[in-house]
Amino acid sequence: MANEPIRRREFLESSAAAVAALTVTNLAQAAPAAVAQKTLAAQDSLVHSHEWESLNPGYWQVKDGVLRRRLTNVGDRARSTGFPFHSATKGGVMQTKYDPSLPDGIIYRRDWKLVGEYSIEAVFTYRSPRPPASDGDDPNWKMYQDGYGRMGIAIGAKNLLESYGKINNAVRIVWCDDNTLQIVPPSRGRRSQQNANRNFAAKTDANLQLKSGDQVTMTVHVVPASGGQAKLSVMIAANGIEAKIRQNIPRRFVDGYVGVVARGLIDFEVNSFEVKPGANKPLNTPKLDCYVCYPLGDTLKLVDGKWQCRFVGLFADDGNMAELRIADSPNPAGGWQRVSVAGSGNIVNHEWRRNTAVIHTTLPDNPAQKTLFYTVWKDGVDVTPDTRIGTDACGPGTGLVGDVPSSGSYVGRLPQLRAPYKLCGLSCHAITSGLQQQTEDGWKILGGGDDWQVRDQPTTGAYKHQEEYDFQVMVWEDDVWYMELVLYPPSTDDAYKIVTQSICGPTSRWQMMRHWNVINPGDHDYGMDDVKGPEQLAIRRVKGLGQDVEYMQRNFQIVHHLTTGDEEADPLANPKKWRAWKMPNRDFTFVILDSRLWRSSQDTDIWDDAGWGAFQNVYDRTDPTRSLLGEEQFAWLQELVTTDSSRLICLTGINGMHTVWTGTNWKGGAASHIKGPFDQRDRVTADYAGWVKAGADRVLELLGSRDGVITVYGDVHNGCLMKNVDHGVIECSFGPIGRSGGRAVIPGFGPQMKDFDGRDLEVHALYHKTHADPELNRHAAGAPFYWNFLEMDFDPRPADPTISLRLRNMIDAPGDVVRGGGPLETVTSQTGRRPSSQLPAINTLPNADVRFTSVDGKPIRGTRSGSEGTVHVAGLVDVERGTTVIVTAFDGAQSASLVIKTV
Repeated sequence: MANEPIRRREFLESSAAAVAALTVTNLAQAAPAAVAQKTLAAQDSLVHSHEWESLNPGYWQVKDGVLRRRLTNVGDRARSTGFPFHSATKGGVMQTKYDPSLPDGIIYRRDWKLVGEYSIEAVFTYRSPRPPASDGDDPNWKMYQDGYGRMGIAIGAKNLLESYGKINNAVRIVWCDDNTLQIVPPSRGRRSQQNANRNFAAKTDANLQLKSGDQVTMTVHVVPASGGQAKLSVMIAANGIEAKIRQNIPRRFVDGYVGVVARGLIDFEVNSFEVKPGANKPLNTPKLDCYVCYPLGDTLKLVDGKWQCRFVGLFADDGNMAELRIADSPNPAGGWQRVSVAGSGNIVNHEWRRNTAVIHTTLPDNPAQKTLFYTVWKDGVDVTPDTRIGTDACGPGTGLVGDVPSSGSYVGRLPQLRAPYKLCGLSCHAITSGLQQQTEDGWKILGGGDDWQVRDQPTTGAYKHQEEYDFQVMVWEDDVWYMELVLYPPSTDDAYKIVTQSICGPTSRWQMMRHWNVINPGDHDYGMDDVKGPEQLAIRRVKGLGQDVEYMQRNFQIVHHLTTGDEEADPLANPKKWRAWKMPNRDFTFVILDSRLWRSSQDTDIWDDAGWGAFQNVYDRTDPTRSLLGEEQFAWLQELVTTDSSRLICLTGINGMHTVWTGTNWKGGAASHIKGPFDQRDRVTADYAGWVKAGADRVLELLGSRDGVITVYGDVHNGCLMKNVDHGVIECSFGPIGRSGGRAVIPGFGPQMKDFDGRDLEVHALYHKTHADPELNRHAAGAPFYWNFLEMDFDPRPADPTISLRLRNMIDAPGDVVRGGGPLETVTSQTGRRPSSQLPAINTLPNADVRFTSVDGKPIRGTRSGSEGTVHVAGLVDVERGTTVIVTAFDGAQSASLVIKTV
């Protein structure tokens, strides 16, 4: 097969809301004369109308007022694979040639979930047959073979996103371009079900001889029969020729959602889709115009005396302008329409953006002084409410947080940013598989397998008590939306579908729109497992490496846009997205780092093609030249740690510096060449930041050079609170909030332990799929699954600022017993390395940024003075007694300085 070429796509751009022009007829079985007909006009658009739903919206477009196939997209040569490390772990090499032919895409009617007797009649117009193989394509690929092209009807889906590789229940009735009519059973499911599936597959010659412009009518009639069966009658007609199939099918495969099937490169449009529902009633599925509009807290800054912030809005369909109105009340006098517009942004639709807006907003007040509220407006209409809540559109697992009204008519909120600072750590969010529910035998996860579903949350009661925690900030850290977990999305539309299903469900939307947000993506969020190092640059720049370069470039642009609010993103550059968010009162700083994209390669063999091939691990993981953050990012962090004046600093984005988690053999089934619990040639251990030992050592050395520094991360699907004894650095992990897969612990794990690299640790809490605490006790029978978030409480107001960290199950209230064995509660003076010298009493400007420097200008550290000018730093790390130190203070208007000697 030929390597895939780089191809740019031409896209339609439309600014008007678009809906498909479809005739939908609801014919009551008892009153066949009663017909309710609805015809919807539309402009051309890449977005299908609200009446339809699909996991693969990129398969479709609105063209000349009707639903029509879309045959090319940016990233449509995406391949289901991991980085080369996946192949290496299995003892092989990554295959670079592959067949990119796409599977069936199905688009469903939202409003019909049919049972019993019903009929469907669809009218298609056949526009063109598949074209010959494009230059560089292999003519042997499936998409170029007779019979691969499909057009037809799907029935029996159990959720609206059964499509692509997730067709567990839907039956497809299709005309194929080998001129046959077929009944195609579900393509996935348990083995016993798959055996049953083969019993009702059917195929007959159709002999339609379709040519461009021909109209094709397909009808499907389902009648229940005895013994759990149903009678399925199918007819297709065109040019005066008919073909029919009658088949008995287990009824479970015909009860469900119905829609349209497409596969391959044949072009067709859907002129009408008529449902005769029998006794069925349509579902209530109101349109949600605004998927979400969230404030990016780390963009908050003071500009010319005004506080400004970026919001990112995702919208359901085309539009022109998004606006925000902000007030200090959720019910402002005169109504929201009387509130001035605080910011606006164009709704953009192009190769890697699908109806998103970046709204640059000026706040009416200092967010440290009061809580603010906001509403979202699209083309002059208030689209803030979540219209799904309380309707059939609210899917399984919806956790109605706090005081969410049953109508969903809440407004956005910007919590007041003042101490104590309360943050919620969230990681490893996934949108599919089973739903945990409480039973007589305790908490059980029900569903999954053939009952694959997309759910808002993984457990009933999720975040029921969220409001009681008084969180100000949601920290979405690593594996936020799992771009490729369900499918490697072959279009921009499909990519945004994954994003919106992950973070725009009723619960997540509430969380994002009622709090400030920080979003720091992980490898899966870029659409390929193990994205890191120079390899991720190569696979975006060099075609033929086993993945579609357009797919990777597109994903990097989408991720950068959604996490930073940047309007543009270079598809080839390595993003410099490290940043610091200093609170308005300047007493707490949150730092976002990137330990994936700037680190050294995890390859341990060098010059193996120039004579060193017989030697493995010449470039060992402990090699001192290896880098974790890259030179530029580390220099930035070094400057921040030694100059930032906040009394407390929390970092995120470094996924596990301490080597306490195992690798491939965490389930005991390691590949033959993997040796021990932390083999450096193991792709799983290489995913941790701590695999780069020298880089992790440098960061720990830096973070321990002052007190009050905490680092938190997601990624490993475990909750853990620990402290490095020598450096006094607290490191915490949290999650998962939707996908299991927690790493096993290394031998010797316990409350007092050494990590794999010999660092002394105190482990305060462990909340693990198997273990309930650091002593590795198992969970009690019937205990809820370990879905968890990290409750963070930072209070810089006392003379010795306090730090409180607690692992919480998603169903927990603040008063419940803390998970993982207990909290980690400490004061700032107990963090960082032991000071080498003490400071004399210092009094300077009140409420000022204070910095210590050596006489040659080298920064040592920063802090804040109190309301009376007192400086509460007791001593300095790595500064010997008797050292002359220059102390400067600046309160925003005036400065002061003095010279001291350490004692």
